[in-house]
Amino acid sequence: MNSEPGTDQVRKNMGLTGEIMAFKKRYFLFTAFGAFLLFACVPQSIETNGWLDTPVHHVNNGNTLLKEGKLDDAFREFSRAKELNPNYSPAYVGFSLYYGLKGDDEASAVYLKKAIQLLKETPKE
Repeated sequence: MNSEPGTDQVRKNMGLTGEIMAFKKRYFLFTAFGAFLLFACVPQSIETNGWLDTPVHHVNNGNTLLKEGKLDDAFREFSRAKELNPNYSPAYVGFSLYYGLKGDDEASAVYLKKAIQLLKETPKE
């Protein structure tokens, strides 16, 4: 038997304290995970990384890669050019060439039409 009269009450309180600590730990983890998701889903602005990270540079790289037969690498370059400037028509011409070389004439035509549309919308200087 217990030699101290309040031992059972102390043990009950310790169990409750353990449950409270477990709840606090789960609550903290849930809150931290929610905050992470909140900030991870915020759209990031596209910033250039200097003079090499321009649409012109990426399209030029893409065209060089197309000539070398590195189609997937060229696609990434055209994609980056489009990310930096969605209205940059040479990026769409690059996509048109990419899809043409892949044998997808329908997609090639769609991108070529988009490039022509952008050229028509570009103000003349």
